[in-house]
Amino acid sequence: MARPLPATRSTGPKARIKSLLGSWPTVKALAYAVDDAGWGVRERFGRIQSQSGSTHQGLPTAQSVGYVEEVFNDYRTYGALDRLYGSAAEVGPGDNAGVALLLRAAGCDTVDLVDRFRSRRTLHQQQRIYRELVARHGIQHIGPDDCDDEHLPGISWNVGFSAEAYFARRADEQRAAYDLIVSRATLEHLYDPLGALRSMTSCLQPGGRMVHKIDFRDHGMFTPAHPELTFLRFPAPLHQRMTQRSGRPNRVLLHRYRRLAEELQSTGELEVTILVTSLVGEGEIVPHVPFTELPPHLLRQAVARVDAERHSFAPEFAHVASADLAISGIFWVAGRPAS
Repeated sequence: MARPLPATRSTGPKARIKSLLGSWPTVKALAYAVDDAGWGVRERFGRIQSQSGSTHQGLPTAQSVGYVEEVFNDYRTYGALDRLYGSAAEVGPGDNAGVALLLRAAGCDTVDLVDRFRSRRTLHQQQRIYRELVARHGIQHIGPDDCDDEHLPGISWNVGFSAEAYFARRADEQRAAYDLIVSRATLEHLYDPLGALRSMTSCLQPGGRMVHKIDFRDHGMFTPAHPELTFLRFPAPLHQRMTQRSGRPNRVLLHRYRRLAEELQSTGELEVTILVTSLVGEGEIVPHVPFTELPPHLLRQAVARVDAERHSFAPEFAHVASADLAISGIFWVAGRPAS
């Protein structure tokens, strides 16, 4: 194996600033707050295009199609979606409507795509993905000429609407509009995910289901240069200024989703199952399982990592159980009773 060349050290102003931000989490947090304010200004002027959610940009078509199929199959498997029908909504589709296409092919009549930002995309690349999905899954209602990103039959884009505002409006209209609502790695980017879930509950038809995969990690805000739980150090007012307008992770964690589940179950509005998808320091848990079925040794190791950093956490996490903070991702699977 050839010896790697030594890294070239850049001494320009940008390199020094980047080095400073990487070395001092508090300085980086303040930089995020300034950037977040800029996002607020851009949004006020209707500039909602974002690189966030551009999952497929630069990927080979086969890899993109495989990812779409993986997301769809996860919804079916962990959401126990034996039969798909009626109206569906996908929250945070990003740059591609492939999952919506498979929902339609599996039985949904319509799919509404809801996204606060418009992820950058290459239209020709999206067409290649759709055509490959059509061919692989024998989708009959989509022809080669129907693979226009903006005009897929039965699929509607609702871009520029936060999930909170979109579903609150539908709930105010007293319309139980959906038989299925899904999302992947999206609720952690909302400024009020629990309020959004309450509104989504009101929008579900009797017998309707929700399946949301939620990632509690910092999405690279401070990792990998700093420990995984560094983003829990900052007081709530500062964290809000870092994240609210830009869609960075909202730090709403397992214990708050559990309380909401208990509330909605106590009123009879929903039946909720929470599956653990990942642990601090341990990565993905596959297959995803309820908390009570986690491998004990992995949970102990994750809890030990939390305890080692707990002294630095913001006050709002002081009384949160270490076992809860050790959960870095979940599937929220919920169903509205049929009667």
